Amino acid sequence: MIKNAFTLIELIFAIVIIGIMAKVGSSTFEPRYLANDTNFIVAKIKEAQFIGIGYEHNGFGVEDSDGSDNIGQGCIKLDKVALSESATDKNSSVSYKVKSNIVSEDGVSTLLCFDSKGSPHDGDFTQSSLYSEKKSFTIKYNGKQKSITVEPITGYVIIKN
Repeated sequence: MIKNAFTLIELIFAIVIIGIMAKVGSSTFEPRYLANDTNFIVAKIKEAQFIGIGYEHNGFGVEDSDGSDNIGQGCIKLDKVALSESATDKNSSVSYKVKSNIVSEDGVSTLLCFDSKGSPHDGDFTQSSLYSEKKSFTIKYNGKQKSITVEPITGYVIIKN
């Protein structure tokens, strides 16, 4: 007797294997918006620190000898709209849109500035504006969250789950 067809058990077994492979494959393609946004925000904080280190502040909002205003040199506003705008490159089609919500630990201050030593300030670049405690931000997306902490004095950035 010649067997020209598959049995029902063989078909069920093949469907189960295909289902397992589909589940494993689909889990690798889940969007990683929270991780991507957190990494992008950390990169922007480090970029602001790098710019602040390379710029000597004479006082916040005071014009330098060349007539330029130093507001924003080494500063970053940590909110969804400002970060998305700063991510758009005007010379190319490359852009990044932040999808997560950003909440400051104190609930108010989203401006983070760095002086010429890389130390975080609240924006006026005086000794009293230097952060003496950690500054934390929570990044939230779809019920999940990560925390970004900026260390005082050093400006070192830590990501926590």
